[in-house]
Amino acid sequence: MPAPSPEPPTDRRRHPLLWVSVGLLVVPLAISAFALGRLRATGPGADWTAAAHQPDLTARFLVAVVVVLGTARLAGRLVVLVGQPPVVGEICVGIALGPSLLGRLSPELAERLFPPAVLPMLNALAQLGLALFMFGVGRELSTVRLREAGSRALLVTQSSLAVPFAAGTVVALGLGTGYLGPAGNRLAFGVFLGCALSITAFPVLARILDELGLTRSRVGRLSLLAAAVGDAGAWLALAAAVALVQGPGAVGTGFTLSAGLVTAVLYLGPLRRLLALLAARWAARPASGGAALPVVLPVCLTGISAALTAAIGLHAAIGAFLAGVVFPGGSERLGAAADRLTGLSAGLLLPFFFLGFGLSVDLGALPLTAGTLWTGAVLLLVAVATKLLGPGLCARLTGMSWRDSIGLGVLLNARGLTELVVLGIGRQAGIIDARMFTILTLVTLVTTVLPVPVLRLLGHAGRAPGAAPDDPSEATAEPAGAARSH
Repeated sequence: MPAPSPEPPTDRRRHPLLWVSVGLLVVPLAISAFALGRLRATGPGADWTAAAHQPDLTARFLVAVVVVLGTARLAGRLVVLVGQPPVVGEICVGIALGPSLLGRLSPELAERLFPPAVLPMLNALAQLGLALFMFGVGRELSTVRLREAGSRALLVTQSSLAVPFAAGTVVALGLGTGYLGPAGNRLAFGVFLGCALSITAFPVLARILDELGLTRSRVGRLSLLAAAVGDAGAWLALAAAVALVQGPGAVGTGFTLSAGLVTAVLYLGPLRRLLALLAARWAARPASGGAALPVVLPVCLTGISAALTAAIGLHAAIGAFLAGVVFPGGSERLGAAADRLTGLSAGLLLPFFFLGFGLSVDLGALPLTAGTLWTGAVLLLVAVATKLLGPGLCARLTGMSWRDSIGLGVLLNARGLTELVVLGIGRQAGIIDARMFTILTLVTLVTTVLPVPVLRLLGHAGRAPGAAPDDPSEATAEPAGAARSH
């Protein structure tokens, strides 16, 4: 009988090897996981690490983006139905998502939608949108041309800035120190208040004119010209106000103003000519070459300019505005790309600026005292009346009808997003306090909503868009992208 064959030794030998291998793998991993967990929980940067690596941080950011863009789009569509530009609805949504409404009705929901860890990401989008918006404003104002302007155009444009500015300084003198910001500079406060009352939001005005079919009318062209000249002067005044508080003492202020003036001269002179020359040479090349340049150039120019003005003590928005002013307009491809870029930023990025603005203002926290109510009423009255009695009365004195003169003054009251940018700069620089910031925000909302219904009552609506101007010899304003919503 043959001897039984021995059992394969491999099974009994492999089982111990298998368990040893598993042990050598699992035990070290378990020890490593335990040690790393303890290090993460007890290290000096434990709190920061835990917040920065929350597994749902990206999800919360994306949810916040969807909420902001969705509500802004919906509100924009709704206000269009009542004849208002979409920016009105977007501004209201930004304020409603902040402590003024959502923060009061449901603080828990507001905290979940916009947790502190997400706010820096949203602020980055807001600052990029603000810079590109100011670039677009600079481009639009640079395209406004004075063609065969007579005494009417010159008088109206000067009064559109001078009368509200003078009234603002007088109001500031009467308010004393009650609404000064942390900077405590009364001179800067007076300059800033005059600037705030002088602003007319050029893009919002262009949209209103397009909605009412007044873009090529005598009143429409004159209002665009007055807004362009007035806003240019108001931005200079704003730069001076910021310099007064940013520069410590007379030497610092003088340096900031001098540096800003030199920067503006270099931009409007040599840099503008250089960019025009480079754009002309690039435009002469085949369309296939340098396809990325039309988009890269405005973004890089805006970023560098904004960083430069911020470095010398002025706000970054002023540099972005200068970038738009000097951007070459001779190339059709460059112009079309810049229009697409600013249009895309207006739809996708500016709602985050409105959110940031809304988070910084609490309308419900404004004390309803006799002093604040009186201040708000005076500022609203002065803001409206100075545009009517300044450019409106000057237009009447130079031969324009009462109906058109009043319509011109009403149009120049549209302040919109440009005014919000100015208010944000003043608050950030410490020129005004929270109460004045809130009061001027309410004045901005009222004066932005006011023009369309008043103009309809005056009978200025109904002309077909693109109709021939009432008077070909009037001052001509040709804004780029006049139908933009902001």
